[in-house]
Amino acid sequence: MNRPVVVACLKWGHPYPPEYVNVLAAAVKDNLSFNHRFVCITDAPEGLSSDVEVMPLPEIPIERAKWNTGFWPKLAIFKQGMFDPETIVLYLDVDLMVTQSLDPFIEILNTDGGLRIIREWNPDIWNLLPIWARPDRGGNGSAIGFIAKEQYNLFDTFEQNPYEVDSDYRIDQVYITETANRRRYWPHTWCLSFRRSCVPHWPLNLLSRTIRKPRRGKLLAFHGCPNPTDVVADGHYRWGTKWRYGFGPIRWVQEYWNRYAGKTDSAAKAPAAPHAEQPQPTESKRVA
Repeated sequence: MNRPVVVACLKWGHPYPPEYVNVLAAAVKDNLSFNHRFVCITDAPEGLSSDVEVMPLPEIPIERAKWNTGFWPKLAIFKQGMFDPETIVLYLDVDLMVTQSLDPFIEILNTDGGLRIIREWNPDIWNLLPIWARPDRGGNGSAIGFIAKEQYNLFDTFEQNPYEVDSDYRIDQVYITETANRRRYWPHTWCLSFRRSCVPHWPLNLLSRTIRKPRRGKLLAFHGCPNPTDVVADGHYRWGTKWRYGFGPIRWVQEYWNRYAGKTDSAAKAPAAPHAEQPQPTESKRVA
């Protein structure tokens, strides 16, 4: 394969500590055999590991208050000049867990081109049906793959009419889903939702407090609540949403976090158990 490969993430402001980027970089390094650059596009580079290549966040042509409702800074990955035109770009949210090899993500982009995005997960009841029979809720932007030159239009159009785009599409993943060139979904077994794949809905979550690691899936998205570090501290505490919740640490998440935190030069220690009143970060975090 002659195309260069970049794995990119974004971090604007301080809702996520730098450890999230560092752990993701270490996990990608361990699960991607292709030579690659790991890039963080950010306006807050403090604390990032030397394994992370820092790129400054370009100007986002819309007021900052809308960054956290529309998540428009993510469109920076499509800006012309960020990456070599032939580069295969795999964008990952910083709150993803890498659970298997990422090589197939690169291979499918190299073969097919276009843009790949997660198909938004359906409520549990729809899991009784095959994927083709479930309602298509559009894309989820936790993992996006593309060849750089094929998607310049996504940033260009936004840059020319940011408030119109914001009004018409509301959030980045709807805009990307509906306007990307040759948009397709990743194979549906590759990208799983922690909340929907691992945490049973009440009252089923009362039957067993064991949160099992999924056997399939290459990426596990912590979209919405909780964050990965909300479930790694020792102690007894409640985490999750009103209807999907658990208690105390999840050992396999804790082991993952500690393993990859230990591989960075800016080690991320497991946090203390969260206080019941502790607010959750909101910037670049959505519930879907």
